[in-house]
Amino acid sequence: MFRVKYCREVALKLLYQSDILGLNGSQVDDLLHENRNFFKSLNDEEREFILKILRLAVEQKDAIDRTITQNLIGWKLERLLLVDRNLLRIGIAESNFNDQKAIIIDDIIRIAKKYGSEESYRIINAILDKVIS
Repeated sequence: MFRVKYCREVALKLLYQSDILGLNGSQVDDLLHENRNFFKSLNDEEREFILKILRLAVEQKDAIDRTITQNLIGWKLERLLLVDRNLLRIGIAESNFNDQKAIIIDDIIRIAKKYGSEESYRIINAILDKVIS
């Protein structure tokens, strides 16, 4: 069984950790291994999905951040919560290989409601709707 929604949450947690630690693309692959006890319930397909999102989000971080910045009206990227920035990065990164854009947006918004601030999902929805729809 492939749990896409759960995988996106795991990707958020790992990308958040990666961002805080300042890891580069070559170090991202180690995150899942280092956190294997926490994520031991993942099957191989789920691990690959998560790693694909993480690799793209980290390797294309500058380009993704420029895209986010271009679509923020009256805001700066640094003003967004770290969770929100990483959810946007995940959504944009995944949209590069997954054509189910509406499902990506819906899941990212659901995760934003769970982990972000009260207003997070609105900002995320507006930006992802412009960028990946």
